[in-house]
Amino acid sequence: MNSKRAWLLTVITLAGSVAITAQQRAPAQAANPAAGCTATPAQIEANKKVAMEFFRTTGADRVALADPTYKQHNPAFKKRAEDNKVSDYEEFRATFLGQAAGRGAGGAGRGPAAGPQPPPGNPFEIVVAECDLVTAIHKNFRQDPTAAPGTFYEVFTFDTFRVRNGKLVEHWDGAVINPPAPVGAPAGRGQ
Repeated sequence: MNSKRAWLLTVITLAGSVAITAQQRAPAQAANPAAGCTATPAQIEANKKVAMEFFRTTGADRVALADPTYKQHNPAFKKRAEDNKVSDYEEFRATFLGQAAGRGAGGAGRGPAAGPQPPPGNPFEIVVAECDLVTAIHKNFRQDPTAAPGTFYEVFTFDTFRVRNGKLVEHWDGAVINPPAPVGAPAGRGQ
């Protein structure tokens, strides 16, 4: 029995060593941001301002920040673009022009929530930029589902944008595709 355990331990150790060696020899993946970035501190600061402006504007002003080549990695936006058979940019445009017109994402509007309101958050809790990438970490508060109404907990979300030539060209966040809301319940946000 001891020789079987020793043999198994030897096999596991060798397999781990092979995996580590293979990983060390694997070609490096492309860096993100791209290797060889030559952005100056002033350009990086300008990229930060463009990304932060996204959260300060609405409607046509927000749409004007995006380049027509805009690429989206938010799965809810991607799904809507595929369902509507439009580009990522066209879905971005329709969503934010629709929100400004009071139609909300996907056409369903939401009014102010009833009951206790959460404390104000901070859309710029942390903002970092490297080359053409800008990440904003947002501090928000959500109702604790295990506690009485008005009991909020702190939560952090993020948005990362790639900015080129003063325009948003790519976006990532931690959004998920939400299940459909039950009939009669307000729709959730997938963005």
